[in-house]
Amino acid sequence: MKKYVMGSIALIAILIFAILNIIQESDHSTTNKEVITETVQSPSPEQQVENLEAFTRVYGYVRYFHPSDEAEQIDWMRFAMHGTDYVLQAKDTNELKEKLEELFLPIAPTIQVYREGEVVRNPFEYVDTEDSSLKYVAWQHLGKATSLYNGYVYKKEKIIFNDTSSTEKLFESLPSPEDTISESINSSLRVNIPLVLYTDGEKTLGTTEQTSQKLDDLVAYMKEIKSEHDTTELRTRLAGITILWNDIQHFYPYFEEINVDWLKELSFFTRKALDTKNKEEYSALINFMTEKLDDGHISYNNRNWVHNYRLPFTVDIADKHLVITSSLDDMPYEIGDVIVSINGKSADEYLLESQQEFSGSPKTKELISLQALEYGRKDEILSLEIQRNGENQSFEVPYGLPKKRLSNFPVIEEKVTEIEEGIYYVNTLKVSYDDLIPHLDKLAKAKGVIFEFRGYPERDVSPLLSHLTSQTVQGPQFFREQILYPDHKKLAGYNEEGRWIIEPNTPKFKGKVVFLTNANAISAPETILGVVEDNQLGYIVGQPTAGSNGSINDIILPGNLKVMFTGMKVVKGDGSPHHIIGIQPTHEVERTIEGVKKGKDEYIEKAIEVIND
Repeated sequence: MKKYVMGSIALIAILIFAILNIIQESDHSTTNKEVITETVQSPSPEQQVENLEAFTRVYGYVRYFHPSDEAEQIDWMRFAMHGTDYVLQAKDTNELKEKLEELFLPIAPTIQVYREGEVVRNPFEYVDTEDSSLKYVAWQHLGKATSLYNGYVYKKEKIIFNDTSSTEKLFESLPSPEDTISESINSSLRVNIPLVLYTDGEKTLGTTEQTSQKLDDLVAYMKEIKSEHDTTELRTRLAGITILWNDIQHFYPYFEEINVDWLKELSFFTRKALDTKNKEEYSALINFMTEKLDDGHISYNNRNWVHNYRLPFTVDIADKHLVITSSLDDMPYEIGDVIVSINGKSADEYLLESQQEFSGSPKTKELISLQALEYGRKDEILSLEIQRNGENQSFEVPYGLPKKRLSNFPVIEEKVTEIEEGIYYVNTLKVSYDDLIPHLDKLAKAKGVIFEFRGYPERDVSPLLSHLTSQTVQGPQFFREQILYPDHKKLAGYNEEGRWIIEPNTPKFKGKVVFLTNANAISAPETILGVVEDNQLGYIVGQPTAGSNGSINDIILPGNLKVMFTGMKVVKGDGSPHHIIGIQPTHEVERTIEGVKKGKDEYIEKAIEVIND
């Protein structure tokens, strides 16, 4: 019994000793893991920029120019979020290369990511290219719109497509079957991506069992990414910049007219994106990027989520000063007051800084910065120094009124009214052509007619142009780019998208016709005014129009921000540029402080002067 007890004690002691050893080893192992974790180096900020720049470049090439079937299965917004997050932590070029291949090979099995100087293999080494039944497939783009076209190619230099049973071509040009995207994607890596793939009529070729399985895994994984993207997450903001940069890089039609190298800007945009912390900073970066495009159509819906209240007055530039032009009753602000400073900055400095947030022509930026000053967050306070009769006064002005539009000019309530004997004013912003029909006879006999175009007409008034001409006239020219290759290289040409043809109609106006305008006239009214300008159908009085015409492209970015940019190339009737330049007035008007104080509409006064001259 004693031996049994002693043996049991010994066994227990051995077990306790073993358990203690295991615990110590476990603790030691954990400690080692902690040390290892602590010594793992994060990539340098410069490496992170390299990583994101490479991903962004490949993302656009594969999404828009690589015609694999796999690419059509991808949710590209979620993929942008996943991809930016995945490559961000690559420590060096080798790891980045591996991560890019893991991301893109399931989508584009023939892609090759390689170092500068390495030899590129044949991307179709696993395809029986001698099979005469195979067809070629490539993307065509008319602007940002896309259509996939299949057809036969019989020669390398001359492409003949005669498989008309499939998708109809958007235009005649097509890439050569051997064409590839061969580009540097950062300082160390290049990419080779076929622009044309083989297809057996059912699927594009180049897929392997391994890439097919990884595609299934990728698609399943991305479904787990929530559809409502949180802008507090860095990957949401990085994905937005990736998508926006690519859409502009490949489809913005006005790079010849503006002074910006969008490709070179990518590194800078990426650095800025890494520094963003929230939705406001994300939004500010979008403003910063798009401001460089000088496109008045560019806007996004983010401003409305905070700027829903306004000041109790309107402002404009008069005699080169910032002036209050209208004010609600029972307010201490007087029409004609000069705003000297805003929140401690001179008015000029404040407006100049504000203009850097907006895209468009110089006049458009000025106008939008004035409108932006009028709107803000509820109960936000604006500190103003105002000069009146030579004395300065300080005011703390809240954004306290629900959002509504106040008129910047004296209001004429009537849609059609005789403002001076024989001279009629037509508020073209509020009427349709049908509304004008009962007035046509008297307008045709009038000494002069003034049409209002300081804004966007609510309804179509373009038929009125037919009463201003005795012969057929045409308007501006609209084009869409024919795109086969990325980065605006080797543009295939342009599709003419229609041009207004105006036939004469009776009664023909016999008197002088004047069109009032400023930078509030954007897009459709610029087409009407373009017909007037090209064919000398009347006088144009006021300020240049916005200089942004043509249909727009919408981009929805992660975080539910929407960006719009001009998607068509529009030129004047003689082929000269319209973008940024706009419609120039025949008689320019600058508002004066005296005119504002006296409640004058100096545009209308100038129009009357022109008619009476």
